[in-house]
Amino acid sequence: MKSIMGIILSFVSIQAWAWGGRGHASICEAAVFLVQSENLKEYLLNKPHMMGHLCNVPDIYWKGLSGEQTQHGNPTHYINPEAIGLAAKDVPLDMKLLITKYTGQENMTRSGSKLSSVPMDMGSNWWRADQFFRRAVESAKEIKKSAAPTNYKEEQDDTLAFNKNFYEMVVAMGLMGHFVGDNGQPFHVTSDHDGYAAGHGGIHSYYEDTSVAYFGPDLQAQIVSSAKKLKKTPFLNGSPLEKMRALGEISISEVKDVLKVDPVTKPSTLKIERGMSLKTAAERKPGKVGHEKFKKLIVTQMARSALLLANMWDDIYKQAGQPEIKAYKSYRYPLTPDFVYPDYYEIKETKTDK
Repeated sequence: MKSIMGIILSFVSIQAWAWGGRGHASICEAAVFLVQSENLKEYLLNKPHMMGHLCNVPDIYWKGLSGEQTQHGNPTHYINPEAIGLAAKDVPLDMKLLITKYTGQENMTRSGSKLSSVPMDMGSNWWRADQFFRRAVESAKEIKKSAAPTNYKEEQDDTLAFNKNFYEMVVAMGLMGHFVGDNGQPFHVTSDHDGYAAGHGGIHSYYEDTSVAYFGPDLQAQIVSSAKKLKKTPFLNGSPLEKMRALGEISISEVKDVLKVDPVTKPSTLKIERGMSLKTAAERKPGKVGHEKFKKLIVTQMARSALLLANMWDDIYKQAGQPEIKAYKSYRYPLTPDFVYPDYYEIKETKTDK
């Protein structure tokens, strides 16, 4: 059975695993309490549940959409700098330059394979976060140009420009949070995304989901407290892309720290037969043991993402000229936002589905 599963896995592209539902929600809900802009924070303090939901949409809703959408969506959850032979800190932030320079070059993580699509072969997590940042700023600027509702009917009118733009701003902010969260998880910034090259196969879900499940109800409070104590925060400087790269550099440096305390009782195996990868996951102690080993690392990594997310939310609000917020009183809830295609590379497919 294990060999069969290994064969199946060999035909599956890198999965867009994340922190897991609880992890992503906790990061984005914690970010609400780290926002500095008073008006924005006042609004968000009533919406942590909504921001937590939005931050999970790329996993819990978008993954169930069409093949074309998942094809372009999955690689946005991670980045694999090794594919182009660079360290995270050295990756150029100009996607057009990357595509021009590396398309057709050897994929440094797959012997005998060429890079046919840089953003899909390497992943494009940083640019995805930047895309939603830009979308949020654009919508927020439109709020400034729109007349606020003056009565209950207008407050609940989804077609009113003020309401429509405010809604789109918040949705973009929440969706962005998912990708900021991904970037704080070490195995989203490495080609060895599931630990098989190091004998720790299966580490990804064990680390971010199984171990996270054992946190108590105070996880959000732990994240907020840890974020406020962070001293080395180079990821709070520069443009959104520069911030994401700086966080990614820190995240990948901690892969070794996670593997060092991984409670493996029997290493994983990886065999190549007839061009196929046959994988057997490592055997480990129960998730409760992993939780105790990992909890400090996990809280710190989640805290970095929450702090950066709050910082980027503040930047969105400031760049838009701090638009009026108290006038927005719509009950509209973003349960299933439409999938958004990446806009930083050319997509030739016909986008007819939602």
